[in-house]
Amino acid sequence: MYLKKITLTNYRNYEHLEVNFPQKINLLQGANAQGKTNLLEAIYYLALGRAYRSFREDPLIKWGQQFFLIKGEVENRHGLVNLAVLVEQTEAITRKEIKVNSLKIERLSDFFGNLTAVLFAPENLNIVQGTPALRRKLLDDDLSQVSPGYYLLLQKHRQLLKQRNHLLKKIKITGKGYSQIEVWDEQLKTTAAQIINKRLAVLEKLNPLTRLMQRKLTGGRENLELKYLFNRTQEIKKGVDLVSIIESTAQEVKEREYRRGITLWGPQRDDFLLTLNGQNLKIYGSQGQQRTAVLAIKLAELEFFKSESGEYPLLLLDDVLSELDTQRRLYLLNIIQEKPIQCFLTTTVQGSSLFRNTSTLGSFYVQNGVLKEKMIE
Repeated sequence: MYLKKITLTNYRNYEHLEVNFPQKINLLQGANAQGKTNLLEAIYYLALGRAYRSFREDPLIKWGQQFFLIKGEVENRHGLVNLAVLVEQTEAITRKEIKVNSLKIERLSDFFGNLTAVLFAPENLNIVQGTPALRRKLLDDDLSQVSPGYYLLLQKHRQLLKQRNHLLKKIKITGKGYSQIEVWDEQLKTTAAQIINKRLAVLEKLNPLTRLMQRKLTGGRENLELKYLFNRTQEIKKGVDLVSIIESTAQEVKEREYRRGITLWGPQRDDFLLTLNGQNLKIYGSQGQQRTAVLAIKLAELEFFKSESGEYPLLLLDDVLSELDTQRRLYLLNIIQEKPIQCFLTTTVQGSSLFRNTSTLGSFYVQNGVLKEKMIE
């Protein structure tokens, strides 16, 4: 899989950009705040139908404009695919239109899988240091890309959760509606079990890959484990009697739910724990160890995507080489050059000397939203 061409119109600081990329390594050089990360974000948008640095669409539109357009030509195992995302902002609403091969897509789940991508950026340290929501997002994004039906399942669960929480708030305020809660309970328990089972299946596949990558990155000194935590406290594994666990937890927290007016069980409250040599990485790991663990997870994601879809995803590296020591940097660069992976790498310094073989290297210089091809030195 590779991105042959991208066209941007009014995206962030890009008024217009049209560029063809080589199939292997694409080096994006330039000073800070010139548009390198914005370009990576646009590529990532073509994979997930949204930006990774903003939950809203309007900040992505170039200042003074009313729309942005991202178009991409992708070569994947099915052939050539043309993707397009248009977002228009008016005073009242934001309108979004997604097309695949010029056909309008009504459901985002139908967009997933045409282009897949793994992103490694400095803020990915939040996978270790941040909230459970960020770790859940990692699993959910991976699953959505390789199994588009999972996104539909998530959407269904969120809608059911919204309705149940609305009823719980009504019960808290008025003391009425107890008889209706069971209707939502049964549906929510079903989607909860399905989501958690799929997440457990992903962790079961990611764990040995992550463990292997961590050992390679540390010379065999460190063992990294990912453990799924139901309701943030109870470690569970694939094959567990999940229905019983959900039932007992729902019963246990019922009175508290009535008092607080919110659902206190389900996959929206789960987490996964990272341990390094048996210790909680978030609490006891150094920043260097945490960064290495995130790199191991990202490298494991590459292999996970390959095993699920039959082809490697794009690898997007946002100014991360400067964050790695020499050993880890060389290991990452070797993987990029040895495997059939298209990589986009941003840096503020001259970077082509890092690569042994520059015949498959595309080098670009980014300045104030303008991309220029740069000769390999």
